[in-house]
Amino acid sequence: MEEKDVQRMFAEGYDCSQIVLSAVADKLKISRDDALAYASGLGIGLCRGSICGAALGAVVALGIRYGNVSSGDMVSKATVFSKREEFLKRFEEMNGKLLCKDLIGVQVSGLDDMIMRSAEGTYVNCPRYCVNAISVLESML
Repeated sequence: MEEKDVQRMFAEGYDCSQIVLSAVADKLKISRDDALAYASGLGIGLCRGSICGAALGAVVALGIRYGNVSSGDMVSKATVFSKREEFLKRFEEMNGKLLCKDLIGVQVSGLDDMIMRSAEGTYVNCPRYCVNAISVLESML
């Protein structure tokens, strides 16, 4: 996915986690709509300044692909944890930081604050973070 495609999705009201997960929906054999729904609560670092939503969307994708679904399946659990750590390390190396509040330079608290900060241009670098997350994620799926 190119940065212009990510910018278009932001303009349509999607957030970073939704963009990342929907970008790999076909590879995960899930619908785009399901991907958008699964990731809809994760954006802007959970609106708490937590891990970047683009990274969270990628972690959900890794769980869909590699996660354990059987009780006691510690092999799959170990695999998904290993993949998660690899992704987070690579994402942080590419972007310099991992937490949303550090990447965008402010703490966002809730939907109203998120919308206000969007009008201020707070998320100008977020399309690049999404493209980077998608790039790393695609190499891992």
